Amino acid sequence: MMDFWMTRLEEIQQMLARGRTSQARQALDSLREEGLVPEDEMWRVHELYGAVFHDLADAEGAAAAYNNAAQADKYLRSQREHFSNYLFALHYLPGIPADDLFAQHQVYQGLYRDTELLPPRENMDHARLRIGFLAPDFRDSSSARFYECLLTGLDARCFAVYAYALQDSEDDFTRRLQATGLTYRCLAGQSLRQQAEMIRWDEIDVLIDLGGHSAGGMGLMILAQRPAPWQLCGIGWFDTTGLPAVDAFLTDGEMDPAGTEYRFTEQLLRLPSGFCFTPSPAMQGIRRAPRQRAGIVFGCYQNFMKINRSVMDAWRHILENLPDSRLVVQDTTRLLERRAVLERRLENADLPMERVEVRIGSDRYLEDYQQVDIMLDTFPYPGGAATATALYMGVPVIALRGDHHSARLSASILAAAGHAEWIAADADEYIKLALQLAVDRAGLERQQLCLRSELEQSPLLASQTYCAAFAEAILSGGGRFLET
Repeated sequence: MMDFWMTRLEEIQQMLARGRTSQARQALDSLREEGLVPEDEMWRVHELYGAVFHDLADAEGAAAAYNNAAQADKYLRSQREHFSNYLFALHYLPGIPADDLFAQHQVYQGLYRDTELLPPRENMDHARLRIGFLAPDFRDSSSARFYECLLTGLDARCFAVYAYALQDSEDDFTRRLQATGLTYRCLAGQSLRQQAEMIRWDEIDVLIDLGGHSAGGMGLMILAQRPAPWQLCGIGWFDTTGLPAVDAFLTDGEMDPAGTEYRFTEQLLRLPSGFCFTPSPAMQGIRRAPRQRAGIVFGCYQNFMKINRSVMDAWRHILENLPDSRLVVQDTTRLLERRAVLERRLENADLPMERVEVRIGSDRYLEDYQQVDIMLDTFPYPGGAATATALYMGVPVIALRGDHHSARLSASILAAAGHAEWIAADADEYIKLALQLAVDRAGLERQQLCLRSELEQSPLLASQTYCAAFAEAILSGGGRFLET
């Protein structure tokens, strides 16, 4: 009997891999109703429900499923992964107070009650500070656009840079990094203890986890063993980790103004700008062309999980006030069922579907920016690299400033880009700013054509300034840890 239900679960995994999400959900429902899965193995079913709801862009369902998987799992390592996935999914959901989000992250530390720390490290007087960056991988990605400058731009006279990849997957971006002279190590296939000991063996002084609770929080499981005396998180994660072994969190005054420190278990390490964007070679090769259309085209090139009813209601008001406007919504995945789901949701939200186009993800998404005049950001989970990419490709972005770190990513990016005037305080102002930008067609075209040159002179792309501020924060902020 056990072989039978395990075989059924493997078949459901294959359905998901082939993009047959609805069929996978029906199979899971049937398996659950038949009661064939032992109670102590039900976490496997909840885990697959989480994947199903993710592929159907159902953030609430995904959060509930991953939380159920964490509660039911009997294996500590995968239990941590499920809870990290649950924490990630919470950020898609509107209406969760910032204090409640923090409380959920605090629960995470309870999963490390029995973690065995590495022996305390003796103080190492290195000629150059050894700084390690830990990530699921170092392939080209949205977070890579923000951490590339740190791996390649720190002063080699002061820092020795190490990159630790938890997976063995590589691409052209990985190979470019490896060619810069940093020390690159792949930790794939090793136990958590072996991974932590490898970092300790390198005598890393400062270890920065770039993933946080993304990808199941694998980097946090290593930091929990304390392989380095000073440990940080940021860039690829957008909230407190809730893990006491993480000493500091990279941010800025826009995302976390004074008075918000209590929402973090870490010390806040505020930089003048929280992000520095490095355009990819493909982005640099495409220039904005002048507008050649009459009506305004709004766009949203984002993960469909971020699109909730509040966002759709704001979009409906914008389109109703501009009868000649259109909206293009493009996903980051190529799941056809996701597109069908979002089309139904937009229709149920009374958007004029004759003027709305819903697309799956595309390798030509950079060229597709030419088709859009104004990007409409999502909330409460806004764009990060999506916002910076749109600006660099010559598309203004209207964003809403939320009340906590993850809800202020776009606000931070727009402020660093010199366009804080496109940041709304609430949904009404979001609608107003979009309409104001759209009605001045000549001004909009001028803005589109000069956006890239503006960005190139802004703090958002000032890699040397950003690296210098980062270096100063590291050298001054970690003293009490590095001297012990």
